[in-house]
Amino acid sequence: MDPKIFGAAVVMLGLLAQGAAAADDAADRAKLARLREEVAALIGPATCSNLVNCRVAALGVDACGNPLEYVAYSWLSTEKDALETKVAEYNFLQEDVQRKSGSLPPCADRPQPVPACVNRRCVIKP
Repeated sequence: MDPKIFGAAVVMLGLLAQGAAAADDAADRAKLARLREEVAALIGPATCSNLVNCRVAALGVDACGNPLEYVAYSWLSTEKDALETKVAEYNFLQEDVQRKSGSLPPCADRPQPVPACVNRRCVIKP
């Protein structure tokens, strides 16, 4: 085979691989956004009658395995098993996307926030 043709073929294969990786990344990020929306839908209005009804779930993972954010939910209006499954799916994919892209968020110690029942909704205290 002509070395020029072989070199061009190698370059073309490399470009195709990069294009496929970019498409996979875009698909993963779209799935991640969809999972985040599904988490929010499972949480719903997070209704509460008092603080005892409120809980906190950790979302995302940084380079050290710490959560990136927390969300408040109510055990009164949220199916806990479904939420835990969806959060685990989100966290797994989010960590995988970060590893593939090589852009892990820096380690940060984010203490678990305290939930509150404000206006009959579970929220995270500021």
